[in-house]
Formats: sequence, structure tokens, C-alpha cells
Amino acid sequence: MSQTNQILPEDQFSLKDILLKTIALKNLLVKQWKWIVSALLIGAASGFLYDFINDEPNYYTAKITFNLDSGSSPSGGGGGLSDLASAFGIGGGAATGSGLFSGENFYELLKTHALYNRALLTKVKVKGVDKIFAQYYLEKSGVLEDELEDDEELKKLKFVSTDPKKMSLKERKGLNTIYEYLSPVTYIGQDNKRSTFNTLSVTTRNDTLSNLWANLYLETVKKIYTETKTKKTRELVDLVKSRTDSLKTELYISQGKLARFADQNQQIIVQQGLVQQQRLSMSSSQLQGLYFEAERQLDNLRFSIAKESPLLTRIDENELPISPNLRPAAKGAKIGALIGLIISLLVIFIRKTYQDILSNPV
Repeated sequence: MSQTNQILPEDQFSLKDILLKTIALKNLLVKQWKWIVSALLIGAASGFLYDFINDEPNYYTAKITFNLDSGSSPSGGGGGLSDLASAFGIGGGAATGSGLFSGENFYELLKTHALYNRALLTKVKVKGVDKIFAQYYLEKSGVLEDELEDDEELKKLKFVSTDPKKMSLKERKGLNTIYEYLSPVTYIGQDNKRSTFNTLSVTTRNDTLSNLWANLYLETVKKIYTETKTKKTRELVDLVKSRTDSLKTELYISQGKLARFADQNQQIIVQQGLVQQQRLSMSSSQLQGLYFEAERQLDNLRFSIAKESPLLTRIDENELPISPNLRPAAKGAKIGALIGLIISLLVIFIRKTYQDILSNPV
């Protein structure tokens, strides 16, 4: 009985061929194990040395989760703000800047120089001592020791005023430099698009610095939001307050005239004198009514400011001390070992292929 040998096409492999090639590969790797181990050790040592030379400092992230309620504008009726606006010839009530904080506008506003400068020039209390935050950042951020170690002008810079209008050219330049380094490490946004909660995170090389800036930045956002949201109402408060003070002055003058007239004419018989007294009395009564109405309007406006002011509710607070961000252990050594392994395998396969070509020339 004869056996028929089936010859497979060149582009196909039998299971026997695959097993034979696998065994040959295993034998090759076992034979060259010293090369592979040596390459792994050299690669790991090189990666460890790189990590040691380029050792980075620890970074600390402060996170605050909050919800910002825009506040409610009082509706008309009952002596509300809309009635006051109409009385002064101002239409539309007190809704101000409604589009400024809507959608992506809110997040773009948070990146502006004006907001950062206001926060950076705010005084903070550190261990019982008041310091301008911009100065504290230069002292604790580490940028003067690493990235800006050659900037002697910035090292000598001292911030002395919290008023941006009183800053010198050097101080403005320093603020711009701080902004360039602080802006990329300050993030505010929504981690969950289905939620209205926002997350503020700050990452620096100092845990106290991260905590201070996170709280200061959030408080500055709230102040600017409140000032913009209640701007029209505060303008009306100033206007009504000025009117109330004028009415009060006129009322006191009128009451004084009436009192003096009564003292000088206690036995009035002539009708002309009675008419004069009645006019002074009527003027005082009218001024008194206008004054009381202005006071009521002023109280309503102050109440409106409280209703319009946004409510910032902190959902998850940040506390000291902050744990440093975890970094992959021996990252350079692992990458170096992997590179050494790949290079050693390439060298072994190329060498084996070259030997096969020399032993079996075409």
C-alpha cells in the first residue's frame, strides 16, 4: 500500500510546520538567554539612571466640587425691582449680563487675565501673616528655582499694592509670567455632563499653595459673578439712596421752617398767616410721604440684591494635608528594560537570518 504525500501550497502552513518553527524559536531564545538577560539589565539600569538624573518633584492637586446657582431676579408687583425700574424710566428690570455666564461663555470668562490678576493681587493669610498671593506663589511654586532660575529681575520683584492701577511695569510683567504658569494647572469644568456640579482642580508642587489658590480662585469667581449679576440693581440703589438723602434734607428744612413760623406766630389772627402755616405743614407732610416711600423702595432694592446674588454651594471640600500625586514606580527602569528586550530580540533574529542566508546561498 503506497502513501500519497500531499504537498501544501507555499502560502499555507500545516500544524506540524507551526510546531516545528515554535520549537526552533524557543531553542534559539534559550540558546541566546545571556544576550537577552544582559540587554534587560542594561536597559533597566539605563532607565533607572535616567529617572535618578531627571527626578521630578511631587505634585499636589487640590479639588473642590461646587454648584453655582445664578440666583433669581425678583418679579414685578408688590414694590419689586421692575416697578422701581419703571418709576425711574428703566425698562426690563434688573437682569444683567444674562448671556455673560451662559454656556461656554462662563468657562471662557474664567480664563481671562482680569480674573487672574484680581485673584493674584488678593491678600491671603499664611501662618498669621498677610501676603499678596502673587508674592506667595513666587516663594512657594518652585518656578524661580527651576524654570526661571536665570530670571534675576523676577527674583527681586516685590508686590506692594493690591490695586492693579498702581502697579509698576515690572509688577505687570511679573503677573503675566505667573499667569502663564498658573493658568495651565488651574482647571474648572464639569466632570459629568449630566450633572450641574463643577469641579475646580489646581496642581502645584506645594500642597498649601494648591489649597490656597483653589479657594482664592473660587472666591474671586463668586465675587465677579455677584458684581456683574447685581450691577444694575446696585446702580439703582445708589440712585435711590441719593434721592432719599435729598428728600431727608428737604424734609428737615421744611420741618424747621414750620417750627420757626409757629414759634414766631403763636397768636395768629390774620388769615394770610394761617395760609402760610398750612402751606408749610402741607409741604412737610408731602416731603415726609415721599421720604418714607423712597426708604421703602431702597429696602426693596437691597432685598433684590440678596435675591439676585448667586449661591455657591460647595459639595466636596478640599482639606490639608494633600497627598502627592502617585507616579508609576520605576517607570524609567520598566521602559528601559522593555526597550532592551526588543533590541536584543531584533539583534538575535537579524543575526539568525543572516547566518541562514550564508549557510544556504541561493
